[in-house]
Amino acid sequence: MANKRTDGGLVIVGLVLIAVGAYALLGQQVHFSPIAPREDGGFGGWFATVVGVVMILGGLYFLRESRK
Repeated sequence: MANKRTDGGLVIVGLVLIAVGAYALLGQQVHFSPIAPREDGGFGGWFATVVGVVMILGGLYFLRESRK
């Protein structure tokens, strides 16, 4: 069996994506702002759920790929 090495950069990216996805799922709020937060700059409801799930799936993908 070959030695598998862990890529630390992919692990960090995966964990950040999972954290952002969990925040979007639990908080039900996604905020997009290029410069400064605005009052009406966020999305909630089903859009936040979809973004959260996509972020978590992306994070899991990066964690899986870090062991190859």
